[in-house]
Amino acid sequence: MTVASGQCFCGMFRFAISGSFGEVRYCHCNQCRRKTGTAFSANAKIRKDQWKLEGPKDQISEFEHKPGLYNAFCSQCGSALYARSDHDPDDIRVRLGGFDGLLDVAITGHVRTAWKANWYSIDDKIPQFDEAFISKDDT
Repeated sequence: MTVASGQCFCGMFRFAISGSFGEVRYCHCNQCRRKTGTAFSANAKIRKDQWKLEGPKDQISEFEHKPGLYNAFCSQCGSALYARSDHDPDDIRVRLGGFDGLLDVAITGHVRTAWKANWYSIDDKIPQFDEAFISKDDT
């Protein structure tokens, strides 16, 4: 059962997930701010087998920003499609901004707040973590 679907900015890629979103967080690290152009990224961890991506595979650009850590983008418009890691081959992270409509998600934490933009204030009651890890199972 599809629970959410969306597309890249130009529409070359459509994507959908089945099942529920996994751990959902706001990441404040320098890389996420640069990738999104905003104070943080809103992303969710899902299993690869939940993800369906339609579009020309040769138009996916992957950038290895650290050894074994990849960000995938639409080569036409630059929209983020997913992030993946060699050390966690069964899961990917998806950016929530590309999905359409209402999403049934709850943000579990602000992560990497030690690198938070000085011009942004976190004014909600969502837990904050200086580093990336929310739980032992987080990667």
